[in-house]
Amino acid sequence: MIKPLVSVIVTSYNHAEYLEQRMKSLLAQTYDNIEIIVVDDCSTDGSREVLEDYRGNSSVNLIFLEENGGYASACNLGLDQSRGAYVMFAECDDYNDPDHIRTLVNIMEQNGRVGAAYCRSNIVDEKGAILGTDYDVRDSSFKSLCENDVLIPSGIMARFFLFACVIPNMSAALIRKKDIERVGRFSPEFLACADWDFWCRMAEQNDFFYVTNAMNYFRTHSETVRKKASAALQVGEYYDLLYRLYSKMKITFPESLRFRLNCGFLWANFLVLNPTDWIESFPTVCRKSFMNDKLSVLFLFLGLAKKAGHICVTRVLG
Repeated sequence: MIKPLVSVIVTSYNHAEYLEQRMKSLLAQTYDNIEIIVVDDCSTDGSREVLEDYRGNSSVNLIFLEENGGYASACNLGLDQSRGAYVMFAECDDYNDPDHIRTLVNIMEQNGRVGAAYCRSNIVDEKGAILGTDYDVRDSSFKSLCENDVLIPSGIMARFFLFACVIPNMSAALIRKKDIERVGRFSPEFLACADWDFWCRMAEQNDFFYVTNAMNYFRTHSETVRKKASAALQVGEYYDLLYRLYSKMKITFPESLRFRLNCGFLWANFLVLNPTDWIESFPTVCRKSFMNDKLSVLFLFLGLAKKAGHICVTRVLG
């Protein structure tokens, strides 16, 4: 039986210190029918020199851009070069267990209606020390459904994405290429949240499959795109993509209230991360919020109150 080809698109930008581990983890995969397409988005830190060591590998296709075009553009360029039935977008600062791709291919082959399969992710620091998993921070409804390996129907997955990006890292997922082309590629409109926007569109038309085994290692550090992007930029993008999904869904009144409160809570999280940035974002976020939903400005402050309550409880219990 011929194994389907998997195209692994590595988007590389200024993370030279993690590239060797990323590439080695892909070349060590137990699934042997893969092509690795590396799109380096005009790195300036020595990433190109690291990647040149893999030029002689027949499984690796290196593409070096002369101008930085951004994450969405790099992903789409990789798709243009890909030949596989399945696609994985492998972030350059993450890495995988050897059985990651094989496990997800088997699931996709057994579930023809599934557009994407993804696994739980270990959150690791700069040195690879495990800090926990993304499952640890999910809400009770997600944890209840995804305690074991499970197929998640489209409508349920869309509701999950309405409140959180429950696939926080593209490297965790394997996607059917024909479904990518059907729902549309990555939008250059989003600089910090292109992945969340893509998943929202996928969830409108596709079922997902969740694997509890944490085979992906999602690295958190100070130089990630979301850590460097301003609160005003990120919250503006959150509102655009979430209200776009919200407008297409039939949800109950309590869900509507929860959605608005969650949007305010997302903004309030930046107060803890960077108070100065949060204050500077205030007029932009209020304006963006009002444009999407005239009542949502009230929920900005309710979300802030909710965040303050969380902080107080944490300090008391801590």
